[in-house]
Amino acid sequence: MSARSVELSVGGMTCASCSRRVEKALEKISGVRASVNYATGVAFAEVEPNVTDSELITAIEKTGYTAAISGKAIELYGVREFRIRLIFGAVLTIPLMAISMVTAFQFDRWQWVCLALATPVAIWGAWPFHRAAYLNLIHRAVTMDTLVSLGVIVSYTWSLWAVVFTPAGDMGAKMSAKLIPSRGHSMAPELYFEVSAAVTTLVILGKYLEHRARLQSQKAIENLATLNPKSALVIRDGKQIATAIEDVVVGDVIYVPAGAQIPVDAIVLEGSGHVDKSLITGESIPVAVTVGDEVIGATVLLDSALTIAAKAVGKDTVLSGISRLVHQAQTGKAEVTRLVDRVSEIFVPIVVLIALGTSLTWWLVAQDTGMAITAGIAVLVIACPCALGLATPTALLVGTGRGAQLGILIRGPHAIESSQKVDVIIMDKTGTLTQGKMSVVEVVTTITQPELWQIVDALEAGSTHPIATSLRQHAGNQGVVATTAQDVKTITGSGVQGVVAGQSCALGSLAWLSTPPGEMTQAAQRFAARGDSVVVVQQNSKTIAVIAVADALEETSISALAHLRKLNIKPIVASGDNEGAVAKVCAELGITDYFASSSPAEKLELVTAQQQAGKVVAMIGDGINDAAALAKAHLSLAMGSGADVAASSADIVLLRSTMAAAVDAIDLSRATMRTIKLNLFWAFAYNVAAIPLAMFGLLGPVIAAGAMAFSSVFVVTNSLRLRSFKSQDI
Repeated sequence: MSARSVELSVGGMTCASCSRRVEKALEKISGVRASVNYATGVAFAEVEPNVTDSELITAIEKTGYTAAISGKAIELYGVREFRIRLIFGAVLTIPLMAISMVTAFQFDRWQWVCLALATPVAIWGAWPFHRAAYLNLIHRAVTMDTLVSLGVIVSYTWSLWAVVFTPAGDMGAKMSAKLIPSRGHSMAPELYFEVSAAVTTLVILGKYLEHRARLQSQKAIENLATLNPKSALVIRDGKQIATAIEDVVVGDVIYVPAGAQIPVDAIVLEGSGHVDKSLITGESIPVAVTVGDEVIGATVLLDSALTIAAKAVGKDTVLSGISRLVHQAQTGKAEVTRLVDRVSEIFVPIVVLIALGTSLTWWLVAQDTGMAITAGIAVLVIACPCALGLATPTALLVGTGRGAQLGILIRGPHAIESSQKVDVIIMDKTGTLTQGKMSVVEVVTTITQPELWQIVDALEAGSTHPIATSLRQHAGNQGVVATTAQDVKTITGSGVQGVVAGQSCALGSLAWLSTPPGEMTQAAQRFAARGDSVVVVQQNSKTIAVIAVADALEETSISALAHLRKLNIKPIVASGDNEGAVAKVCAELGITDYFASSSPAEKLELVTAQQQAGKVVAMIGDGINDAAALAKAHLSLAMGSGADVAASSADIVLLRSTMAAAVDAIDLSRATMRTIKLNLFWAFAYNVAAIPLAMFGLLGPVIAAGAMAFSSVFVVTNSLRLRSFKSQDI
């Protein structure tokens, strides 16, 4: 048996270091590989068949966190809990700060009032950090929570000792605290009750804003689960029965009235109409559907009514697949994240040592106990690398979520990292640069258009050939009134003949129906030379029309390729189509490098050759013949309308099967990576600049706490800017 994938919800994590601890706990189990995302609160594990779900949950719970396989784990400290602690802390901290820092507000025994105000904040308010620090301690680890907890405990304990056992607690004692510490000696030690409370409240403020922002960024993904309607009108025994969506099975015949949501992935049995797919694919233009077309669950039928047959239900629907892919992408870890994790493991213990060294230096060299405590606390608080841990996962969370809204499914961090270096993009033609279906592109006829298309529609009425389908669709667009042909005979591989309105008519290939020299022959030769399929129409053995049928360009291809060139990405076409058809499309698009009649093996060889030449290769495709090349490329993008095997091989799946969507995917990936880099720069620069200031006594603990909280909020807010990413106007 092969390994299985398990997704767990993890509760109780208060910092990015927590996610690393959960990872380690899971990977201690033999046969488990895990990745935990603090931003989403989700653990994704690949486990061997012999590993049970209960083992995974137990391993997480032993580290002090909660876990659940299905549903949401009990969240010890979420937005609501931090909001309560924030309000409670602010109510007590504001008067405490005023009394401690303004001498005029200090009355007899003011110190004891400060003690009373600070105690519940430093103990209950900071309890999430104390709890996490204790759990870290018993597991012989130090994390970001350790730094906050130490800062609060040291400042509060010192102040408590000073009030009880030194003149600092005497009736006449006064203190003038400053945000920026100042050196100086007094008979009574300095009190730091306001520091313990302010650090707690400011860090909680940062946590509250961080959790709220993360919650907002997750809504786009969580809303996916609520898009589906709750019931469907299933037709049984000729009656429409309202049935819970959970009870719908594959094969059920369902009636969908105009204006209703399509409940499941299905095939149209009766009717035609327009479907709004914007909720799923991001397409703003409604799509026409008719008998035989596939429709996606949760899309909206705008007009008419349809009778459909359920093709996929429950977890097998497109919507469920989207949700799964996005969750997995957000749980995955980029290489830069793994580097940050390793840095954090080393950084936090070093900070503790720096704080101790700073305090000892001030005490021994400067003989200033007050500054020793102040500087040590400031180092502990300012160095807390919360922003460092949030830099990557929050950007991935928002970026992949925004992609899902635009119909771009980014499978994981690898795709985002690979997009930065792409300089060659190899693409299929059919279904990628073109619409992937035949359509009439030019007509030369000796009779009127209505007469011609009435003949064509009548002759092709019973055919399912792609060219026949395109001809009938074009006839329908001309408003042709259906006419029945008599004595219809299909000539396999050649065409069809019959009697229409009393006239002997035929329709077929140029090889079957020859044309005499003249305008018709010239038109046919011109069509064939540019790679179009040529259809000849005859009436009473006389050629009356020559029709060019081709796979038309996808309307965004020209502008999309222009944008790719601006990004210094070279386009190359590798198609299984004939030379003429490929050359025609490439000429229209200004592509000079193309390969026609390419087999799957040749497409794979082309990707390999470009890689060996030192190029970072992206591949776009939609068919089974593209799967191997997609798997080989550094970055692979599959059109969602294509084969499942192509999508399964791809790093990015495009539900909008257009080149514009491919460009959006690259742009969004690059924007996400830029956001990650800016976040990391801020996090590193902040610590590099702030720690020396704290060591030299130039940064007070209160300011340090505010700066630390601001740093985390900045990173999350900067990541949230990705929600405003817009599709290129191309």
